[in-house]
Amino acid sequence: MLSAFGLNGKMHCVTQRQSPTVRRRRLALTLKQLRATAGLSAADAARRVDHDASWLSRIENAEVRPHPNDVRALLNVYGVDGDQAEAVIAVARQAKQRGWWQRYNDVLPDWFTTFVGMESEASVIRSYECQMIPGLLQTEEYARAAFEGAPVPMRPDEVDKQVALRMERQAILTSDDPPLLRVVLDEGAVRRLVGGPAVMKAQIDRLIKQSELSNIQVLVLPYAAGVGFDGSFVILDFPPLPEPYPDAAEDRMVYVDTLTGALYLERPGEISAYAAAYEQLQALSLGPRESRATLGKISEDLAT
Repeated sequence: MLSAFGLNGKMHCVTQRQSPTVRRRRLALTLKQLRATAGLSAADAARRVDHDASWLSRIENAEVRPHPNDVRALLNVYGVDGDQAEAVIAVARQAKQRGWWQRYNDVLPDWFTTFVGMESEASVIRSYECQMIPGLLQTEEYARAAFEGAPVPMRPDEVDKQVALRMERQAILTSDDPPLLRVVLDEGAVRRLVGGPAVMKAQIDRLIKQSELSNIQVLVLPYAAGVGFDGSFVILDFPPLPEPYPDAAEDRMVYVDTLTGALYLERPGEISAYAAAYEQLQALSLGPRESRATLGKISEDLAT
């Protein structure tokens, strides 16, 4: 990933996949960590910059985007200055920018807006899907059929915008700095006739083609494995910000989709549980070549 600022803290080169959502979350984690290192409670730190504890709590929970001047004041209280302070303030400025997806706000629920922002800058995306082909790998026809058949009805214009958003999200896979995409698909997901045989065949053929790219791996969890997992989930890894940014902690999140919302899991125990589940599902899956062969056979069956 390209550096966002030099040692003087000034912007000089920005990655195309920079996300204000990720910046806001990273800023929140960093400020909370720096406060803890300084040995201050939220109430004490907030009082020193003429605010109350609830204000700082909203910042540390990434619920609001603080003004860079407020961030500078907090850093001064925490004893952070020089290049490190300028690096954090640069991230605060980036966190206030608009994401490319905001033009879809009229059809994009708040809970999914967060995921799109996170996905846009993830360095590694691990996905397990038990029902559907993941959005990043869908054809336009498959996506349209999925939205038109969704349990919550949509107007035709809403379907059009949702499909357009899904197609635009896929641009990260062919960007200058694409993420590693690792997908485990339950066999049921690749055999379900979304949109009918012709649409599904085109979708399977695209999966085969995409699975040959160096940054994409598609594995099929066969019925013969005997077990699976009854809920889809995504694990997102984010790249570290370049030095001198004072945050070296691993940054990972688990996303679990629901009908009317989503769960964003960040506690170490939650993340490790889903990471272990993904590794087990991956171990039970067919290898890359065997998965492509299985997909090829499904495509042949759909052609007849």
